[in-house]
Amino acid sequence: MGCTSYKILAPVTFGAGATAETGNVCVSLGSKKVLVVTEKALVNLGLVKKVTDSLEKAGLEYQIFDECVQDTPDYVVEAGGKAAKAMGADTIVGVGGGSSLDTAKAVSVLVGSGMTIEELLIPGPPKDNPKLITVMVPTTSGTGSESTQIGVVNDTTRKCKTGVGCIPSAAIVDPELTVGLPRSITVYTGLDAFSHAIEVLCSGGMDNPHSDALAYDAIERIIKWLPVAVEDINNLEARENLAIASNFAGVAFADAIVNLGHGMAHAMGTLFHIPHGVACAWSTPVVLEFMAPVCGEKYRRVAHTMGIDTTGKTGEECAKLCAAWQREFMKKLGVPDAQSYNLTKEDFVSCTDYMMNVEVMTMLGKRVPTREEVVALLEDAYEGCKSI
Repeated sequence: MGCTSYKILAPVTFGAGATAETGNVCVSLGSKKVLVVTEKALVNLGLVKKVTDSLEKAGLEYQIFDECVQDTPDYVVEAGGKAAKAMGADTIVGVGGGSSLDTAKAVSVLVGSGMTIEELLIPGPPKDNPKLITVMVPTTSGTGSESTQIGVVNDTTRKCKTGVGCIPSAAIVDPELTVGLPRSITVYTGLDAFSHAIEVLCSGGMDNPHSDALAYDAIERIIKWLPVAVEDINNLEARENLAIASNFAGVAFADAIVNLGHGMAHAMGTLFHIPHGVACAWSTPVVLEFMAPVCGEKYRRVAHTMGIDTTGKTGEECAKLCAAWQREFMKKLGVPDAQSYNLTKEDFVSCTDYMMNVEVMTMLGKRVPTREEVVALLEDAYEGCKSI
C-alpha cells in the first residue's frame, strides 16, 4: 500500500438525547442568530421543537424555514437564502433527512459566499465555499450528509443535480429523532447508507484503511439492525446502530467518494423522481457485479458478514454472491419494484446519456464503464428490480 490520507470533516455529538446539545454546540461555534432549515412535517411532529428548545435555552435568536421538499430544488434554496438574509442569520441549522440537510448546506453557501443561485449551481467539481456556521441534525439514518462535504441540489433549469461544496461546522446525531420513523422510510434510508458503504469499498484511488473500516462496520450494522428496525419501528437499540452506520458510511463517503451506483441513482432521481434510497437499492447489485473483478477480495469480507459460505470461491465469485444476497435483502425488506413506478427497461436505458454526460460519479469507481457497459448495467438493474 502506498501513501494515503484520511480525515473526518465535522465533529459529531452522538447519542440518545443529543439534540439537547444543539444550542451549546452553536454557542461554541460563535452563533448569534440561527435559521432552522427543515420541513413542515417535522415541525408538526414536534421534532424541530427539540432543536428550538435547545436554542432558546442557550439564549440564541432563531427563526424556522420549513419549506424543504424532496430532491432539494433550487427555488427552495433561493427562498431559504432570502429568509436567512432577512433575519441576518450567521448560522444555519439543518433538521431532517437528506433533502433538508442538503438544502441547509446550500443555503449556508448561498448566503455566506454572496453568490446568486445561478452562480451557486454552475456545473463543475464542488469546492469548499465561504459559508455561514452550519450545524446538521439528521432525523433519518441514511444520507450521512451531516458528515459529508456535498449538498446535492436539483437545478430545475438545467434539469440536473449539482453538488454544492459545504463542509458542516458540526453534526448532532440523535437516534431518538429516528424512533417511530415509518417502515418505508426506514428501509429506503437504510439501503442508501448500505449503498454508500458498498461503493466506498470500490472507490477509484480514494479508498483507504479509514474509509474501508467504517464501510465494513456500517455494512455489518445495517445487515443486522435494519430488519429489526423495520419490524419494530420503536426499537431504540436498532435505531442507535443504524444512526451509527449511517454516520460512519457518510464519513467514509466523505473520505472515499461514492461512484457508479450513485451515478445511476442520480439519473433515476432526476429523470423519474424515484426516491434516492430506492434507486440506490436497485443499483447496488450491479455495482457489486461490475466491480467484482477489481474488488473481489474486499467483497469476500462483506460476503462473510452476509453469512455466505465463501469456501473455495474466488473474490470475484464472492462479490457476485453478495449481489444475489442483496437482491434477496431488497425483497425481504419490501423495496418497491420498477413496475410500481411504471418504469420499463427502455426507461432505465434512457438514463445512459445522463450518466455518461452529466453525472461525474459514474466515472469515480475502480472500474470505469464504457457507454456500452452502462447500457448493459442499466438493463441488468431493471431485470433485478422489475418485479421484486
